[in-house]
Parts: sequence; C-alpha cells; structure tokens
Amino acid sequence: MSQQYGPPPGPPPAPAPGGWGTGQGQQGQQAPLAQRGAAAGGGFGGGGWGPGPGRPSHPPKANRTPWIIMAGAIVAVLLVAVGVVLMVNGKDDKPTTQSTPEPGGRTMYTPSPTPTPNDSKGPNDVGVQVGWGIWFTPSKGWLPDWDKSRSGKNYILQQFNARGLIDGYYWVRQTELYDAKGFAEHLVDVESNGMEGVRIGKGTACKPANPNIKACYALSYTGAWVAKNGKKVQMQGFVTAYQDQFDRTTATDAALETRVYARRVNELIYMNNSLVKSF
Repeated sequence: MSQQYGPPPGPPPAPAPGGWGTGQGQQGQQAPLAQRGAAAGGGFGGGGWGPGPGRPSHPPKANRTPWIIMAGAIVAVLLVAVGVVLMVNGKDDKPTTQSTPEPGGRTMYTPSPTPTPNDSKGPNDVGVQVGWGIWFTPSKGWLPDWDKSRSGKNYILQQFNARGLIDGYYWVRQTELYDAKGFAEHLVDVESNGMEGVRIGKGTACKPANPNIKACYALSYTGAWVAKNGKKVQMQGFVTAYQDQFDRTTATDAALETRVYARRVNELIYMNNSLVKSF
C-alpha cells in the first residue's frame, strides 16, 4: 500500500500555551484568531501562521547627542586654557630645562679666572733687563761681563790698574725648574766646585717687602778661587733667590774679593734692592 506525502490540509495548528500539540478545543479557536489577524493586519486570510506574539512597547529614548557634543567642547576649552596657563607660568609636573644662560660672575660652575703675569716695564724697572719683567740697576763702576756665553746677566768689578783682573761679580740667572730654596742651594754648589776650602753658611728664608715675591732664600759662602796660573784669591759672597707668584725664580750670585768685601758689599746690596723693587 502506498503513502503520499504532501502539505497537510488547511493551516497548521497554532501552538498551545504549553507546547505545539493540537490539544482539545484548538480548532474552535482558530477562526476567531484568524479573524482578529485579518482585522489587525488587513491581509490575513483564513490560513497562515497568524500575527504571532506582539513586540513589547518601550518609551521613546531621549536624544543625547547634542549634550555629548557640548560636554566635549567644554572639556576641550578647559584643556586649552590649562595648557596656556602652564606655558605662561612654566609650571609643569616635569622639570623644564633652562634655556637662558647663567648670569655672569663667579658661580659654582664657573672656575675662577687664572691670573697671568704682567711683564711689562714699570716705574721701578731701571737699568738692565734680565727677563720676565725683572730689572736691576748696576752700581757705579760695575761693567758688563765680556764673556757673552754665560746665561743671564753678569756684571763685573775690575781691579784698579789691573786689566783682566776683577774684584767681584754680580750674576743674575732665572729658572722655572727650582723654587727659591732649591735654586739658591744649586748655585752655591756650582760656585763651590771652582773653589778650594769652601765654607757654606746656614740658609735663611728672607721676607722682602715686595708682595709680588712669593718666597725668598739666601745662602752665604767663602772660599779660595784658583786662577789659571795657580794663584789663589780669597772670595766671599752670597746667593739670594726670589720666587714670584707664578713660580718663576730669579737668583743673584754676588761675590767680592775678601780684601775689598767690607768696603764694597753695599754695592751688591744696592743692586739686590733694585732687583727686588722690579718684581
């Protein structure tokens, strides 16, 4: 026996409140439902699924877009105003780098200027220029040494009526390798090498009146100078070294024959004093 499958006759049964079964009394309710659907929808016939459950009604929502735009504009204006105030006052959470230079003068980041020596000629620079702006005035009767191979400036006192023989010398030399004490001791050692029976006195730290002299040291000595013919000449002298503020040392090596020392030692002192004034 054959079976034919096709759409069921008539509309499908409407779902019952508890499910999709046909239930009792369902057929009697289909016509009124259909009629109500036709009346409400205007196009329903006797068949079809019906209008189905209606949508829940909600109250119309208010339009918030203008308020959001207005609030954003107010916030933007406030941010711009705050930024302008911060730029004017220079106050920010992050420290700003200083673009203006430091004021002039001495600060903790500015080293003090290094002084430079002034070696120009001054009112006390008279006579013979030695170097570094140092001068001295030779005493009367003292002449430049004829031996130009010696360093520094050397002046001699010739013996009266004895050409080629001297009664004393005044020799000025300069260095940056020694301080005042070291240079004085060095020159005394050099002079003593050409003498016999040398006796070196105790060194003395002197204090000249010139404030430009940083340190001063003096040494005295005695000994016999030996000539080429073997003749010995007793000499007495002293070395005085002066160190300036820039650690440049100028020393005077002065000596006289012992027989004229007491009479002419003031000439050596005069030349030393003129040199001290020149610093």
